[in-house]
Amino acid sequence: MGTVTLTKHNRLFWLGRYLERAYAGITATRPLFEADTDGREGDYADYCRKVGIPDTYENTADFVRRFYFDDNDPNSIASALGYAYDNAIVLRETLSTDTLAYVQMAISAMELAAASAAPGVELQWVLDDIMAFRGSCEETIEEESSRNIIKTGASLERVDLCLRLGAPESTCEKEFGRLFNRLYKTALQPDRDRLNLLVDAVLDKTAPTPDAAVMVQALEGLFPGM
Repeated sequence: MGTVTLTKHNRLFWLGRYLERAYAGITATRPLFEADTDGREGDYADYCRKVGIPDTYENTADFVRRFYFDDNDPNSIASALGYAYDNAIVLRETLSTDTLAYVQMAISAMELAAASAAPGVELQWVLDDIMAFRGSCEETIEEESSRNIIKTGASLERVDLCLRLGAPESTCEKEFGRLFNRLYKTALQPDRDRLNLLVDAVLDKTAPTPDAAVMVQALEGLFPGM
């Protein structure tokens, strides 16, 4: 596999991960956003601990402002969208202009949200634009493998968050099923030991389930070099 192909696969994979990180970040922290809107304190420190980001925030209002909108914070939703765009613009010939536009629209909606005193509607636009991007990929990306690499990145990010936040076992199993199904339809080359650990953890009901932290570590190292 050539360097150009590897680079393209890497960008497709991280495009999927970063867009899902933005989407899931907004939806997972909605209770904290609502607490801030109501003038209440939420347990943002617990969220930071679970997802593995530094708790550098003063209070819930500071968390919402910076975690959502501060593009100087590498863990923010704004940064995730920026990283997604950096990959998407290089992939514009694969994605098509129309599909790339949805990433641009999501960033524009995020900028509007940052400038709004009540950004709930604009944040919903961000989610809608990411969903529209996913639909447009199905229509405009001709290579099935390329579509599934984007989906694999999104699925891995979703499973990672499910494990970190302690989602119900049934939810984790469903998301793992999507990840495995999409992965097998790509040319990606996962670490076999880590993949086998994850497959056995999900499918082998006779074996003890590994600790969530062990599974997260296997997920993060599933694609060496990516």
